[in-house]
Amino acid sequence: MNRLRLWLLGQGVTASLSPAMQEAALRARGIAGWYRAMEVSVADLGAWLERVRAGEVDGANVSVPHKVTAAAACDELEGDAALLGAVNTMMVAGGRLIGANTDAAGLESALRRHHLWPAPGTPAVVLGAGGAAAAVALALGRAGCAPITLAARRPDAAAELAQRLAAVVPVIDDGPWDAHRVADLLAGGGVLVNATPAPATALPVDLHRLGADTAVVDLRYRPRPVDLVAAARQAGLRADDGLEMLLCQGMLAFARWSGVEPPWDAARAALLDAAAAAA
Repeated sequence: MNRLRLWLLGQGVTASLSPAMQEAALRARGIAGWYRAMEVSVADLGAWLERVRAGEVDGANVSVPHKVTAAAACDELEGDAALLGAVNTMMVAGGRLIGANTDAAGLESALRRHHLWPAPGTPAVVLGAGGAAAAVALALGRAGCAPITLAARRPDAAAELAQRLAAVVPVIDDGPWDAHRVADLLAGGGVLVNATPAPATALPVDLHRLGADTAVVDLRYRPRPVDLVAAARQAGLRADDGLEMLLCQGMLAFARWSGVEPPWDAARAALLDAAAAAA
């Protein structure tokens, strides 16, 4: 691959760290091209996807809130994208849109790197019911977590996601978001993952009520105004943010676009530099 032209399609993506990471990866592998974040409304998504299908770019990442809609627009879904009904990575082949999803594999890689990968039978609570929550549930289901509880502010959305994933992650309880219930579920330890995109204005649960062996993961890497990861560490819990997952899912997408091994060190250095500059 001598050239790659890539887009990130989503809302609120103009401050994304992905362009710094992906363009560093392109340079490290000697590939000409660029990676650009494009602010795309729900109403305009279809037109942007047609531009991808027409070959205006070689591939794209898809961010919130477009992952499910983009999956429905694809001509073919690969692997996890077919299981989740959500796409975060797109390619073009012969005028056809191919959708993939690297979120679940990216989360698994990130948790393993930071020694947070759960043992089979570990209870887990996932906050949220969108495309990110679906990928988290799939990854934790593959780890053997049980039970897995979806805690969403919209119980209907949690119920829909639980039904959609039932064939591949059968141990999902579509309960409403209740801080006391979450604490009860993890009183003996487990995994708590925040997969909601909006900045929190308050902690979702009393962290001091969670078991001492609980691991807390916040997929956001810009947590203000409330930093769940910092609060969890202060409470003596193991915790990590979404920066490593961003790297892992991004490099898995890079491999799919380029067909070459990702330059992990160069991409990680660029990502950390960009995060520090944006702090």
